Amino acid sequence: KDLGRLLHVNVMGYDYTGYGCCSSSSSSGPSVTATCSDVAAVLDALESIHGIKRRDVVLYGQSVGSGPTVWLASQRPGVAGVVLHSPILSGVRVFNPNLKYWPAWADIYPNHLLIKKVDVPLLVLHGTADEVIHVSAGRRLAELAPAAVAPLLAEGFDHQNVEASPEYLPRLRDFLQQLQQQQQPPA
Repeated sequence: KDLGRLLHVNVMGYDYTGYGCCSSSSSSGPSVTATCSDVAAVLDALESIHGIKRRDVVLYGQSVGSGPTVWLASQRPGVAGVVLHSPILSGVRVFNPNLKYWPAWADIYPNHLLIKKVDVPLLVLHGTADEVIHVSAGRRLAELAPAAVAPLLAEGFDHQNVEASPEYLPRLRDFLQQLQQQQQPPA
C-alpha cells in the first residue's frame, strides 16, 4: 500500500499456495508448480477481471518470489518490465552461488536460464551485505538479462532492508518513469 502511494502506482499483492494467508491445512502446500500457477492467475485476473493491459504491468519478485516472477516473464511476454529484489539465480545456487553444473531437472526456479527469455527492461535491486542470497546472484542476473538496466547494488544493505536504502525509491521511480516514456508514441 505504501509503495503504491509513494510511487503513484497501483499494486496487486498476492500470496502463493502454501505460504502466508494461503498456508491453511487445506492447501496443497508450497510447490514450484503451485507458485507459477498462482502468479499466472494473478496476471490473468489483472487482464480479464480488472481490464489492465499486460503492457501496463510491471512484475516485482522478491527473494524466492523472483522464481515465479522470472518464470512468468519468460512464459508470458508483453509486460512493461520486471523488478527483481534480492533475487535467486536458482534454488540450488542459493546454497552454492559458484555452482557450475547441476542437472536442470533437480533444480528449482532456474532464473539463470529463464532470464535470457525476458526481453523487457529489468531492474535488479540487491544489498551488498545480503546474508541469505549473495549479491553475486543479483549481479549475474542483471548481466544475463537481455534488456537489464543498471542494477541497484545497495552498499551495506542486507536481505531484509534493501528498501531502507536511500537509493531504493528514487531508483524504482526512475525505472518506472523510463518504462512510461518507452510506451509513449513518438511525437
